[in-house]
Amino acid sequence: MNKAFLISGILFTIVFILFAYWQLNDPDPILWVPIYLIPTYTSFRAIFGKVNSELMVILFILSGVAGLQTWVEMTAWEGFITDGLSMKTMNQELAREAVGLWITTLSFATFYLLDKKYN
Repeated sequence: MNKAFLISGILFTIVFILFAYWQLNDPDPILWVPIYLIPTYTSFRAIFGKVNSELMVILFILSGVAGLQTWVEMTAWEGFITDGLSMKTMNQELAREAVGLWITTLSFATFYLLDKKYN
């Protein structure tokens, strides 16, 4: 087992489990929980060195484009946090969703590149 797969897999698995958990109180958890459980699964599989490169490319494109689409829906940049983590404006929510999607995109790119390097 490769140490890079192990470390990145564990790190991203923990991050995405937390992201999915935090989405349980979101107004639309039926959308966002699966969005974070998919990269949780791919990260967990990467711990054992099991990465499907073609799937990583498809998920990379989908999550990257979805993040870009969410980002351009903002009418103004208002940051991520004003007073705590509660959503104050729709623009903050959109910014958080876009960055969350880009973090999943980063994980897919990481696993793809590690797979190409070591397999």
